[in-house]
Amino acid sequence: MSPHLITGVGPIGSAAITATAVAILLVGCAPPTAGSNAEPAAAVVGAESPTSTTSDCPNPYGGTCLGALEAGEYQTSTFEPQITYRVPEGWMNYEDLPGNFWLFLQEDEEFQATPRGGSYLGIFTGIHAAAIDCSETWQEGVGTNPAQLVAWYQSVPGLIVSEPVKVSVGGLRGLQIDVSLEEGNDTCNFGGYTGIPLITGDGVSEVHHVVLDDMDVRLVFLRHRNSNVTLEITNVREQRSAEEFRGLVQPIVDSLAFATPSVVSCQFRGSPGLAVATNVGARC
Repeated sequence: MSPHLITGVGPIGSAAITATAVAILLVGCAPPTAGSNAEPAAAVVGAESPTSTTSDCPNPYGGTCLGALEAGEYQTSTFEPQITYRVPEGWMNYEDLPGNFWLFLQEDEEFQATPRGGSYLGIFTGIHAAAIDCSETWQEGVGTNPAQLVAWYQSVPGLIVSEPVKVSVGGLRGLQIDVSLEEGNDTCNFGGYTGIPLITGDGVSEVHHVVLDDMDVRLVFLRHRNSNVTLEITNVREQRSAEEFRGLVQPIVDSLAFATPSVVSCQFRGSPGLAVATNVGARC
């Protein structure tokens, strides 16, 4: 899903984008300033309902992505849990898949198709720590809740990891860290780019992202059911500094609202039961 193959740049719910962005990294969420301990503002629905209609997605592997966005409020059509979000002018939605959601600035579109990839905001479900043996699989023995993931990254040689910050985003709570690569580290080589693997998907989310030496990654791990929803805010320094890009992304992060499962009563062969749905109109 993400367009980054090596690092986690954007979610290209397909191998195409993931492979394309071989050098894309994870960018976590906005900084504590943008997503600090305070609850981020929920998306505000104005007189018009959020846009969730399916348009012609410019990415053949992007699912129901919307492409270039006008300023306004939108909802995902495929990503689970459904996301309501607001963007200013100039953003592009390039993936809306069951486990991948991807936003980047329209002016950065040309960078996304390069081997290194560009700066972006990616949101993924069921993220695991990527194996540091360069095998593009999960790291054995590492759990998927926020505390377990943060503890793992703090233990990986070659990674510079900030102190974790408790955050609440879109109704979900978790931990945020900033990650970068120590100078001279060359743990893995992907297509000529060296870095350390950070995150990988669970099969619903399709991603394998690596942090490279010219990237800054902010990771926000949010508890969701028995796993997580993860925000990755990655900036490539030659495009924008971490401070600048995170400042641009933060208002979007503050607007996020994740759908809350609703429970409805159902009848199964004469016996009462429950069905859970993330949106209105739950069905048994």
